[in-house]
Amino acid sequence: MNLYNENILKEHYDHILAQNKEILLKGGHGDSFLLSPKTDARMAVALLIRVKGEVSEKIAEYLQELKKTEPALYYYPSQDFHITVLDILRGKPNRTIPENIEDYIVCIQECADKIKPFYIDFQGITASNNAVLACGYYEYGLEEIRQSVRKVLLERNLILEERYQTISAHITVARIPQTLEHPEAFLNQIKEEIRFGKMEVDSLELTFHNWYDSKKTKLAEISLQRK
Repeated sequence: MNLYNENILKEHYDHILAQNKEILLKGGHGDSFLLSPKTDARMAVALLIRVKGEVSEKIAEYLQELKKTEPALYYYPSQDFHITVLDILRGKPNRTIPENIEDYIVCIQECADKIKPFYIDFQGITASNNAVLACGYYEYGLEEIRQSVRKVLLERNLILEERYQTISAHITVARIPQTLEHPEAFLNQIKEEIRFGKMEVDSLELTFHNWYDSKKTKLAEISLQRK
């Protein structure tokens, strides 16, 4: 694999954990929306990579072990595993699907037509102050599609509400609703070396979904350039 900035990605994932270690040792920052999900009306339009196959199965197995340490976390079901390529229209209460969504689909497909399928290698776990993340290391195709979509949407005066320009390829696999029950054991467990395997990406998904991807409508399946 010809990985994109492997060392920078490793530093990025390590920094997330180092920055949040002391907060996590105190239990982390709970996500209050998880305690009353019916009150959470945030919806967004995002370009995603769905995680499937062996990688998805191995992550699910890992979460079963983590659940023994922290049973009260919110664990993403396998069908919700994803990598965010771009936040197109950020999460906003009561947002609806834009009337010009077809314009977005056309632009993204034009960009995808120029990008060959690529691989992402998943190894290691990190954690922010309220989420557990599986770390992905990717080939250049992911960065190319991000740059291309940003450029084309701007050229065609289509709104892009990207929260920040990310280099990450992580999968959020669990969240902390309140506080950790066993923070030291939790940290020891997520520091363990673990490999989830490689996955080929040959398509993307444009989706309208909530913050946790538990409520979603697929807007389009975007195929990458055929081999």
